[in-house]
Amino acid sequence: MSKILIKNIGCLYTGKMDQPKLDANSILINDKIIEKIGNDLTDDEATVIDAKGTTVMPGLLDSHTHPVVGSWTPRQESMNWIEPYVRSGVTGLVSVGETHIPGKPKNAEGMRGLATTTKHTFTNVRPAKMKVYAGAYILHKDAVKEDFKRFKEMGCHNTGEIGLGSANTVETASQIVEWAKEAGIKVTIHRGGAYLHGSNFIDVDTIVALNPDVICHVSLGRVSSEEINRFFDETTSVVEVTRPQLGSMAQNKEVVAKALSRNEPHRVIVGNDCPSGFGLYPHGIWEMVTFFASSTDLDVGQAIACASGNTAAVFELENTGTIEENNFADLVICDAPLGSEYKDATDAIQNDVIPGISIVMIDGECVAKGDAVYTAAPKNAI
Repeated sequence: MSKILIKNIGCLYTGKMDQPKLDANSILINDKIIEKIGNDLTDDEATVIDAKGTTVMPGLLDSHTHPVVGSWTPRQESMNWIEPYVRSGVTGLVSVGETHIPGKPKNAEGMRGLATTTKHTFTNVRPAKMKVYAGAYILHKDAVKEDFKRFKEMGCHNTGEIGLGSANTVETASQIVEWAKEAGIKVTIHRGGAYLHGSNFIDVDTIVALNPDVICHVSLGRVSSEEINRFFDETTSVVEVTRPQLGSMAQNKEVVAKALSRNEPHRVIVGNDCPSGFGLYPHGIWEMVTFFASSTDLDVGQAIACASGNTAAVFELENTGTIEENNFADLVICDAPLGSEYKDATDAIQNDVIPGISIVMIDGECVAKGDAVYTAAPKNAI
């Protein structure tokens, strides 16, 4: 077993909304796992990484992706789209439906096969070491109760967005939603603009009645303020916002304000909705973190939690998303960008600037460092 000791941490963000920042300057990693967090830790057997007073935070989680097979995306007809995300500090991708495959099945039998295939392929091969939480079963009217028990046993976490399949009304989806929840599968639903021809529009009354676990990209195309209020007041759902490919940054700000007014910032998560016809956005999650920290009443630690711990919590992603003992060491070490006026990563983020990354770590392994990182260089490189 290999050990790594990260010492001289200047600022440690946890990804936890209830304790966003920790007073500690050392992390001891033992065989992929965070073994100990504290001050001035030592270990004679560990390889030492000197953080030089810079910032350590959890790897970011993208709550809304549409992978297909490996790093191929048919929407862009491109390969290797996942690696730039890893190199930008994103360590986990949540699939909300493998919907963009050519000739997508239009019944439950086909979707069972597709979700099963994607779950197994991403379990067997992790492109660029990325953790891809795939196997998001898209719901059709002919789904059966046993489907959800089977997907839970496979280790799947959530359904595809309601709206991608034929089960998209209260009448066609309510029983299926109940089966999914009974099995421990999280339910996601489409809201916002129907940006693809043939997409289903899901109205607010349907969403309230179904009470999904996650309401996806509510700012896509912008919905009314009344709807945002109803999502928070009449459901227990977590509300997802996305970067502005068709979204409204003003509404993203409104969502955060509503959550804070209810003292429920844990109900906000951040996704990219990629790959899609709009493109690929490796820095999209970072854009939302810096926007939240600079333009809402969330502080930097809370903004990071919206893109890490909150996502891990709602989808029940095991041992990731937060920096705490016994979790996987999925970490980012970063600082203010070289050449900027900012003193550290916190200063940069709260001024709407993406920090410069020194190291991206997944399962305790340095998967990107130095010129392999796709951000600006950090002031204090490691």
